[in-house]
Amino acid sequence: MFKIFFFTAALCFFSEAAFATKTFVFLGDSLTEGYGVAQSAAFPQLIQEKVKKDKLDWKIISSGSSGSTSASTLSRLKWVSKEKPDYVFILMGSNDGLRGLKVEETEKNLEAAIEWAQQNKITIILDQLNVPPNYGPDYFKKFAAIYPRLAKKYKIELAPFLLEGVFGKSNLNQADGIHPNEKGHRIIADRMYDYLKKFLK
Repeated sequence: MFKIFFFTAALCFFSEAAFATKTFVFLGDSLTEGYGVAQSAAFPQLIQEKVKKDKLDWKIISSGSSGSTSASTLSRLKWVSKEKPDYVFILMGSNDGLRGLKVEETEKNLEAAIEWAQQNKITIILDQLNVPPNYGPDYFKKFAAIYPRLAKKYKIELAPFLLEGVFGKSNLNQADGIHPNEKGHRIIADRMYDYLKKFLK
């Protein structure tokens, strides 16, 4: 009788574990946080709605902090690791670029976070980020090169530029010309969800 009970309990445990909700974390700055729009209108939440509609067993967590630079990536990654994420999508560095910080420092900060993640068996997806072209072609080129170089070095996924099709379009951005409006976030969510489906299914 005891053996039957133990087998049944174990079967239930492993069945629940097999279908347990998986966790996907977006780790970023104000773009991830949804600065200037309602939280429900920010792209991570819109992706969560798409996940729910498609009946996929994933929890999407938005960990966005306005003004944060790449220097905080490692400490924030350690914090979100408490959620035991299956994936962490890193969108850090935009504010480094806007402040004209040295690309070497940005790369060093992101590298430290990626190395820690791999040491702790956390799968990273790195997003390609760019700076506005008015920062000069040399800085633009050097900054953009950070992300594919890290992706190649650490053999991690490099996602397409978050603001592709949105950046520079006044009708898709707020008055500051940097942060997407609700329509812009919807476009981001549509594009990113199409890209992320291969990881979520």
